Amino acid sequence: MADALTHHPGTPLNAEQVAALVDGTLEGATELFFEHVSDLESAMANDVVFFRAGLNEMGRGPAQSELEAFAKTAAGLLLVEEGTDVDGRVCIRVANPGLAAAQLAQHWEAYIAETPMGVHATAVVEEGAEVDISASIGPHCVIAAGAVIGAHANLVSGVHIGAGSRVGDACVLNPGVVIGPRVDMGKQCVVQANTVIGSAGFGYVWSGSAHVHMPQMGGVQIGERVEIGANSCIDAGTFRPTVIGDNCLIDNHVQIGHNCKLGRFVILCGKVGISGSVEIGDGAIFAGSSGAAGHISIGAGAKIGAKAAVTSDVPPGATYAGNPAVDFGLHQRMQVMLRRMARQKN
Repeated sequence: MADALTHHPGTPLNAEQVAALVDGTLEGATELFFEHVSDLESAMANDVVFFRAGLNEMGRGPAQSELEAFAKTAAGLLLVEEGTDVDGRVCIRVANPGLAAAQLAQHWEAYIAETPMGVHATAVVEEGAEVDISASIGPHCVIAAGAVIGAHANLVSGVHIGAGSRVGDACVLNPGVVIGPRVDMGKQCVVQANTVIGSAGFGYVWSGSAHVHMPQMGGVQIGERVEIGANSCIDAGTFRPTVIGDNCLIDNHVQIGHNCKLGRFVILCGKVGISGSVEIGDGAIFAGSSGAAGHISIGAGAKIGAKAAVTSDVPPGATYAGNPAVDFGLHQRMQVMLRRMARQKN
């Protein structure tokens, strides 16, 4: 691996260097240099493609169209599993072709030229804010008093950082991101455009004649290496912070209510809605447009199906589906019974 890593990120690699970078075994020889990861159909000779012949996490193998595309691909280098027939083509055998492709894509495509250090002339840094000398503060950013911006952080443009908040080292906040007061963000986080973190939670008390807002003073605590998509919202906690654990992945258009607590490696896909005071264990996954009612617990490793509405606690490792959500096996039996009843009625 050392030989490959001596090359600057973004530079082309030969087959031996690719194999070292992804910790794979090279079969065959080629003098080509490679600089892109591509799909099977559009790949050219200087591209790398990946193909998984075995079953995926859902127990499914490749579709016929994928098999045909793999047989015809013009790519000069294949990332494949052990035992995959490559018909004599140059390949690198790895345990996980998808992971190897991601590592290469990070080397080539995710490399971003170093941003200029310093504060743009149009940015506003209030008195009492601390900005590391190596940080990049882009046009029209506002950093409120008491905020701290870490080393090599990049606030691209139009980013607002609230009073007393902290942005960790090497974080990237894309255009239009709003960070409210009392938000603590760990290192190497990425927040996509127009996301709001630390806005007032949706907490009200009925007085008998009106809804009285309860001030939301807890802020948000975000771990390290968290990625948050565009147009998502994470509400501040009422008295204690809303918590997002290390390495969580949050997609676009996701709502996380006040006082929620997410463990590590949680995945929330697009349009997921999590009501207030929900606890989600390590490694749990919510598929697209699913959601959870407030004050419930989702166990570690649980999987929530697309458009499912969870209204009660989910055990660790369970898979739930439906509205209201139930154990996946029960949900499937219910669907079979409904289809039978529908046929009988006709």
